[in-house]
Amino acid sequence: MAVYKRSGEKSKSKSSYYYYDFRWNGRRFSGCTYETSKSKAERVEQRVRERVKTPQDDTTIDGAFLRWWEEKGEQQSESSTIMWRLSLLQDNLEELLSQDRLPLHLSAVTTNHLAKYVRVRTRQPNRRNKLPSPATINREIQLLRSVMRYAVNVWGKQIALPSFGAVLQEEPEERIVEISQSEMTLLKQNMRGDYHDVLDFLVLAGNRAGNVLVNQSRLLKPQDVDFENFEVTFYIKSKKSGGRRLVLPLTEPMIVLLANNIGNHPDAVFTYIAQRTRGEKVRGKRYPITHTAFRSEFKRAAAAIGRPELRVHDLRHTAATRTLRATGDLRLAQIQLGHTRITTTEKYAHTMKSDLLAGLQKSHGNPTEQQSNIDNLLKEMRKRKRNNRS
Repeated sequence: MAVYKRSGEKSKSKSSYYYYDFRWNGRRFSGCTYETSKSKAERVEQRVRERVKTPQDDTTIDGAFLRWWEEKGEQQSESSTIMWRLSLLQDNLEELLSQDRLPLHLSAVTTNHLAKYVRVRTRQPNRRNKLPSPATINREIQLLRSVMRYAVNVWGKQIALPSFGAVLQEEPEERIVEISQSEMTLLKQNMRGDYHDVLDFLVLAGNRAGNVLVNQSRLLKPQDVDFENFEVTFYIKSKKSGGRRLVLPLTEPMIVLLANNIGNHPDAVFTYIAQRTRGEKVRGKRYPITHTAFRSEFKRAAAAIGRPELRVHDLRHTAATRTLRATGDLRLAQIQLGHTRITTTEKYAHTMKSDLLAGLQKSHGNPTEQQSNIDNLLKEMRKRKRNNRS
């Protein structure tokens, strides 16, 4: 049969993917295309049909990607993102190899092709009509590196690996934004009330919104909360199937938030009240909050308070910054955020430095007088430099 959408899903939802379902030689093949465009989904289905009708050749880009997906990619927690990146890599690399009249094989991919790939991708807008960032393109190149190294080290393929590092683009340092308590209050005033607890919880826990709200197959479930042992379990971003397990202790504010929300839905902690009846949703009943819906509501509220640049991820930054300010312990912040390496957490060290400076200034005298003295000294230094030049 042709590609289709599952009943009950909103056609305009970004998670409303098309699925395929067909039989070949008595065997059924079905799955998600991870595409919301019907034409693109049909191309995915056609590729799947061609794969099952012909013997698999894992030296071709198509065959290698399929085998790697079945052996590694499908089990990873960000499987839909990986599928999307593989699709971009395959479409663009096959086009580049075809232009050079080369076989569509992994072994034909050179560093020159990777450089061309980067140039092509920088000009390809996404579904929101925005050009990809350097980080986005780098993740795609790094995924190709993983596939090709796996082909060499595990499958024993004779492939000359390109110089992946040579084409990686410089990424800007991640900006660390702390949302003040007054800004949190303003955000709430401009958000629907049934989203307030999510906002507070993300700042308290420091977890990614995608690990708490409906995002692909992951969300925080009532069974993840253990009130007897005062613990909450998250399944966070990882290469492991289903995500890596992270257990955090519950503080009193977290317990209050969770207790007030658990019981409203059997499968989700945080829910919203449907404002109207549409499809399978009934007005007045509660349904799990999706990551996409919360992000839209957050961005709308951020724009309303004059801070449109704020992101949902800044709630995680706020949590880490507050923990560091209160404890001065990078290791504790690392555990809270679920970072596997302390170097990842060190980007928050600016908080400790600024607090240390404020403390030293306070211990060394009146900060206001110090600033005035510093300003006078700088003026005097600039004056001496001008005199020396003359």
